[in-house]
Amino acid sequence: MFIDAELSRIPITDGRKAERRIVNLAAALRESGAKSSKIVVVDISVGGFKAEAEEPHQEGDEVWLKLAGLEPRRSRVIWTRGGEPGWEIGCEFEWPLHPRELEVIVAPAPRKIVKGVFRRVER
Repeated sequence: MFIDAELSRIPITDGRKAERRIVNLAAALRESGAKSSKIVVVDISVGGFKAEAEEPHQEGDEVWLKLAGLEPRRSRVIWTRGGEPGWEIGCEFEWPLHPRELEVIVAPAPRKIVKGVFRRVER
């Protein structure tokens, strides 16, 4: 199954420190000493990320973001919004991502073309 994705950039015009990239990434978030919970990262920059979470988090919570293929990144919850059925959280990385790390995160996954699935049927 192929999933088409769209990647957008939000320019730095709203008082932010860095350009945000609009994404839709499945990830895990873990508080120090706690079990991890599933989240969806909806935008990310070198300085932090915004995510949709099923469980509430408090401003100031220390959390670890785990994205596929990367080491967990220590972060701090800066703001929260919402309630049942879901939450939005904004987090700041303890140490900013290197721009190359950000490019790896937002790069579309290469598509694999399965060969030999369709065969010519002789009549």
